[in-house]
Amino acid sequence: MKKILFPPLFFLFTACAVSVSSAAEPDTLLVADISRDTAGATPGEWLNVLPKKHRVYTNYTVEYLETGPYIKAASNSAGSWIERDMDELDISLYPVVEWEWMVNVFPDVVWERNGSEDDFAIRVELVFDYRGGVSNPLNLLRKGLVTTLFRHNPPVLVLSYVWSVGVPVDVGYQSPEGGKVTVIPVESGSFTVRRWFRETRDMRADVKRFLSGEKNLVLKKIRIRSDTDNSGTKAESGIRNIRFFRRSPETGGLK
Repeated sequence: MKKILFPPLFFLFTACAVSVSSAAEPDTLLVADISRDTAGATPGEWLNVLPKKHRVYTNYTVEYLETGPYIKAASNSAGSWIERDMDELDISLYPVVEWEWMVNVFPDVVWERNGSEDDFAIRVELVFDYRGGVSNPLNLLRKGLVTTLFRHNPPVLVLSYVWSVGVPVDVGYQSPEGGKVTVIPVESGSFTVRRWFRETRDMRADVKRFLSGEKNLVLKKIRIRSDTDNSGTKAESGIRNIRFFRRSPETGGLK
């Protein structure tokens, strides 16, 4: 009797384990549901961060359209961002990021690669690092004692996807802010305003492209950012429906 019953039970337990694993790792991860947030309030689960040497916060609020809620960013000579923890997301499992954005007002800049014009109406920034933190001895060896302890343990890479005014699409470059930040224009030009566009990036491929040879990085944080501190001008934009995918979805502009 045992010889007859054991294999079916084994396969039943195996099937249950696979089902639970699949349920725990969905094909799509939505970044922060703001559908219940109050209009005009700061989006829940996001922290407004003012970097050093910056004085004015960008205003981030939840607004509602007939098509649903979005995060509005209004910047006036400001430079803060909102961010949320991604719990060390495995980019080998979720390599694709998608979002929708639009711009109402662009900052008064011409060529953002200049330090004095390093401003964007909207950015999506992904912060990559090794698993664990300062307490991980392996990370101390990878980054070095000086970088870890005296340079505040910066991330290995920040991909800053931007809507540029002047820099051509997909011409990635090192940000004037520092060597760890790579700016990638996804849209370019200030002629299209008040229209929503859907964007999709293979972030894992971008990491390999701009950080050749680096492996085992995880996504630590995601940032939404609108900054006009360098030009001293204004910008207004919106973003919604940020998601991570196991596979690439269909893409295209949104009217």
